[in-house]
Amino acid sequence: MKINKLEYYDEKSDWKLEAVEFSPNLNLLVGVSGAGKTRILQAIGSLKAIANGKSLNGVKWSIDFSTKNNINYYWSGQFETKDSSSIINSESSQEDSVKIINETLKCNQNIVVQRTENEIIFNGLKTPKLSPFESAIELLKQEDIISSVKAELDRIILTDSRQSFDQIWRLPISFLKKHEKYSLLMLKESDLPIQVKLEIIYRFFPDEFEKIKQAFISIFNHVSDVKIETLKDEEVPLALSDLLKEATIVRIKEKGVDNWIQNISSGMFKTLMYISELYLSPDDCVILIDEFENSLGVNCIDSVTELIVNHKKSQFIITSHHPYIINNISPAYWKIVTRQGGLVTVKTAKDFHISESRQKAFIDLINVLQDDEEEDSED
Repeated sequence: MKINKLEYYDEKSDWKLEAVEFSPNLNLLVGVSGAGKTRILQAIGSLKAIANGKSLNGVKWSIDFSTKNNINYYWSGQFETKDSSSIINSESSQEDSVKIINETLKCNQNIVVQRTENEIIFNGLKTPKLSPFESAIELLKQEDIISSVKAELDRIILTDSRQSFDQIWRLPISFLKKHEKYSLLMLKESDLPIQVKLEIIYRFFPDEFEKIKQAFISIFNHVSDVKIETLKDEEVPLALSDLLKEATIVRIKEKGVDNWIQNISSGMFKTLMYISELYLSPDDCVILIDEFENSLGVNCIDSVTELIVNHKKSQFIITSHHPYIINNISPAYWKIVTRQGGLVTVKTAKDFHISESRQKAFIDLINVLQDDEEEDSED
């Protein structure tokens, strides 16, 4: 899946994203704090939620996206807007839900779903009365063409850079046996936590784990080896023996050191999780990362940035305030986010006549953002 164009409006909070076009591989959202970069990622993530049945008060959207098989989809819709009090005080069994006012789904310009408040037309035929609170993609997901659309939208992956990954996790042998017959494709497309995917890869797909390990070692060149194993009995306090039974941990071996190290730094561990996310996400997905430099050490940022830039299988939409990242990603991939009140606009570097020279482009960008910040403060 690749997002081509997106428009989003949240009437309840009076926040509107004007139509924005995305590049097929890498998009770096830059802008002053509060411009709306994070909220753009959240808006994209909400479309996946809507496709899976979530009801969002006052939301209106339209998205144009395509698949690796060059099938183009257009999906738009609108929920009614209700006062929070009317939702809370509702006596309906759907007390936290709002109705869909309209919805349209097109495949290669052909209308698949046309919906109003009163009816749903699917492939030219009126359907039986269905829930007014859920998207047609959720309601008709058993239909082949709709299931394909849902599968594409499920390829939206929102990565929380502020998430603190547990360095010790419990994975019973029974769970591993349940997944030992997974194919690599099945594993990538599963919604398992990334640590769990990594352990399964370590145990059952050694060649794939080797790729992740070598990418990690290329960043931390003082490391010679990486393994994943259960904690030894002597490492577990007696009081926690039941809790940490079958607990798993990552160990590294450094060059010139015989012993395996258990307590690796949080920055190293997070880098390993990022690398694993890149290798173990399904191909042709949309990966959203908000300020992905968070918790990465200065020695990691350049290498992880390079991994993302060179990863051609998926579409990345990321935000960053870090000068190194912005300065080392071509202005051709910049999406400059500005805001006036509740209206958010995204433009390219060319729209602001920013130089194609990376060194001068960064200075031009700073000037653009300063002008935008001054205009916003005047408003």
